[in-house]
Amino acid sequence: MQTRAPDRGRDLSMDRVLRDGSGGVRTERVIVQAKHWRNRSVNAAAVSETATAGKLWGPPLVRGIVIATSGRFTADAVSWAERHNSEGTAPYIELWPDSRLETLLAQRPHMAAAHGLK
Repeated sequence: MQTRAPDRGRDLSMDRVLRDGSGGVRTERVIVQAKHWRNRSVNAAAVSETATAGKLWGPPLVRGIVIATSGRFTADAVSWAERHNSEGTAPYIELWPDSRLETLLAQRPHMAAAHGLK
């Protein structure tokens, strides 16, 4: 991650729409950081660096960071994210390994086809 880059290391910035059971709607800013690492797993240091960089990406406040990888996360990375999230401080960290990405694409075949994915 190069924080001097124009995007300061983030790959995608979006507003996630959240709906509650009573019809209420709110949005939260979410950053997606992609790690195309097939030969090694994403470790705790990479997750920690992304979370720290997330504090530089505001305003508005970044409520969530999704770290998506074409590979996997180490056990230490998962533990780090769980500890961080249990503290209740923003941003909330979501770890999406390759299996999560495959599931999401399987649920949306039209999107996978539009991008030449199977």
